[in-house]
Amino acid sequence: MIFPRFHKSALLWLLSLSTAWAAPSVVVLDSGERLIGELAPESTETTLVLKSAVLGELRLARAHVVSVTRQSAETQAKPEVAAKPKRAQGQGQRAQAKTDKQQPATEAKPAREVSAEPVQQPAEVELAKANEALSIMEAKLAELRELKLAETFNTVKNYKTPDSWSGSLKLGINLSQGDSRWAQSYAKGNLEIKPKQSLNYYRLSGSYTYRQTEAANGNEYKSTDKMDAEFTYRRTFWDDWFVQNALGYRADHIKGIDREAQESVGIGYRYKPSSKVNVLFGAGGGVEELDADYEDTRSGFNPLLNVFQEATWSPIKRTTLVQKFNYYINPEDSQQYNYIFSAALRLRLTDLLGFEFSYNKSFDNDVGDGNAQDDVQWRNALVVYF
Repeated sequence: MIFPRFHKSALLWLLSLSTAWAAPSVVVLDSGERLIGELAPESTETTLVLKSAVLGELRLARAHVVSVTRQSAETQAKPEVAAKPKRAQGQGQRAQAKTDKQQPATEAKPAREVSAEPVQQPAEVELAKANEALSIMEAKLAELRELKLAETFNTVKNYKTPDSWSGSLKLGINLSQGDSRWAQSYAKGNLEIKPKQSLNYYRLSGSYTYRQTEAANGNEYKSTDKMDAEFTYRRTFWDDWFVQNALGYRADHIKGIDREAQESVGIGYRYKPSSKVNVLFGAGGGVEELDADYEDTRSGFNPLLNVFQEATWSPIKRTTLVQKFNYYINPEDSQQYNYIFSAALRLRLTDLLGFEFSYNKSFDNDVGDGNAQDDVQWRNALVVYF
């Protein structure tokens, strides 16, 4: 009949048309891979969304997309058919014609799609770029740190204290071998402030000494562990006469002095026969607080009288002899006294560096329970001037 034949032909034409319209697209990447799937409407100007029957939804950066083409139904791969026994040519043709009439048209199987691993390549490229940027940033930070360190060093190197300031830092390590084996570390700082055309004078000083001694049997013990600090203020009131206020602190754990603080006020006189010689001396009184290991009447607050003397002599350029003496006594107990004597030779090699050789003696007649303690030290130290 004519109508059934016409109906079948129209149906086949519509089916082929719809199949061609819904044909998958072929996306070619800059790495050479080909991806097959349907383009999704979610695609944007920067991202291409491809829906694959095997891999699902893929999002690709358009920067890595070379071309997008629609695959026609004729170019799609045909489904594979299992091998059949060989027949006669005429029988095979008749069977094939019969099969074409009985089986309806089927949608062609899409071509084999590539693995999803190459799609991750753009992310790896981005990660490599990020690592490279991080390496560059770390190198820049290292350069900035080196530059900052250099700037700090130059600032310290070129720093100049006010003209009214003068001071020094002494560092020494002394060793002894033979029958008496010991190692001693020593540090002392001194700062003097003399404002121009001013009647005031300020001095701040402090030191720390530590010695480790080896006994005859090979055992080591701490033989010296002491520190001290002093602040001195002087004001000239008439010619070379001045008043002095001194605040001192010291601790000597070998002698058994845990803490000693002294506050004194006195009067002194400065004698300067030449520009190379300067001598001053004076006396005063105040109060002392002592905390010692020994339990006796001296611990606590006690009155004190003080006699002080200082001298400097510069016989030649860059060479100075310095000597100091302080004597303290309890006016209520003449057996409780102590004194500190020091003498040093300073050789100034440059404006910045020098050496000092010194003799130091500290004697305490009574640190508690009538115990007398004597300490004598010879020191040499490197001096840094500022």
